[in-house]
Amino acid sequence: MNPIEYLKQQGFKVTSNPNQYASRVFGLRNYTLNGYNYDSYCGGYHCAYDLVKSDGAKIPAVMSGVVVAGTRVKGNFGATIVVANKKLNRQVIYGHLKENICVKIGDHVSVGDTIGFQGNTNYYGVNMASHLHIQFQKYGYLKERDFVCSGIDCKDMNILKDKIQGTFISSATINMRKGMSVKSERIGSVHIGFEMKFKKIEYREGHYWIEGTRGKDKFYIAIGNAHSIWGKIKML
Repeated sequence: MNPIEYLKQQGFKVTSNPNQYASRVFGLRNYTLNGYNYDSYCGGYHCAYDLVKSDGAKIPAVMSGVVVAGTRVKGNFGATIVVANKKLNRQVIYGHLKENICVKIGDHVSVGDTIGFQGNTNYYGVNMASHLHIQFQKYGYLKERDFVCSGIDCKDMNILKDKIQGTFISSATINMRKGMSVKSERIGSVHIGFEMKFKKIEYREGHYWIEGTRGKDKFYIAIGNAHSIWGKIKML
């Protein structure tokens, strides 16, 4: 599950996708309204996703890491948070947030942590609708123009391989197994709507597994594979 799919699971809708602009060039958008080109600073490029849930909606971290420089209340993207993860070689920019951001430089965050709230702040005071601007880059400090204008796709990122915990809510009947394998002994099943807390997710044999307990015994269920997740995940 990549970060955008995760945000969609949390109720966000994609309103701008850098993979689907008419130019067919990643990020080349040239969005112009009432004669104003919102992408002029970057030569017409907007190498980021825009998503909407509701004004003031909680923004969850989509990658674990450290809050780094670039995080400020009045930046090029208005109230901005930048989270970097050296091990994953990625950093994520969250922009146009409300000014009451929840983190500061040096804080560590995990997937699902609330870091801010959907808003419409920006550097130039341009009138814009409330939304989340989210931009993915390779790890490392960038000068201001590159920081604002460069971005990469996030399709290769998989938040289920990050360090996460939460609750899984099943949307299908799923077999309970003695071990993390589809060949392991079946010891029952969970029904649609079944909720199960987990502390980690393991990827084995092409499936994502979580561990539960029934009495004194442990059991395991596969919550999805590389193509789909068989329910909804609520992060802690």
